[in-house]
Amino acid sequence: MSQHVLLILLLSCVVAANEPMAAQNPSSNSNPPQVANHRPAKNDNLVKIKALVDRQVQAWEKHDFGIAAPDWLPSGEMTSPGGRVPVEKMQTAMTGYFKQFRDLRVTVKNVFISDDGAKAAIEWDWDITRRRDGARAVTHDAIIVDLVGDKIASWREYFDFGNSIDAKP
Repeated sequence: MSQHVLLILLLSCVVAANEPMAAQNPSSNSNPPQVANHRPAKNDNLVKIKALVDRQVQAWEKHDFGIAAPDWLPSGEMTSPGGRVPVEKMQTAMTGYFKQFRDLRVTVKNVFISDDGAKAAIEWDWDITRRRDGARAVTHDAIIVDLVGDKIASWREYFDFGNSIDAKP
């Protein structure tokens, strides 16, 4: 399955789970009035998750997991096509990564959160330069995060390693 189809499926599921169902009334006109949906708790969760995502971006762009570490549970784990990294080894993994790559720029495209605040979906572009030859490329990444309270328990990344320069340091 291509990364774009997987991303569309993941994001469609998150959006569908978060959209209220509209009542269908066959006798109503084709343009029923819009009803405001006020969910302050969800809005608060969205603000919190966007701040959390911003800290994760900053940590990677600055090569400093200390910026992101407070957002993670001590038992947290990141999983990607490259493998699994427990939270206690994130700084080491980050340092190793930047021996091969430089000039990372992360562009957050979308952030979604479940109504209960326990799951988030993130879409971002990972734009990086390979040190050995100066090749630069963008990897489109979809991420599913499991949260316990406001802390990351699991961060799972889905992207196609086949076309990524990350796969060929």
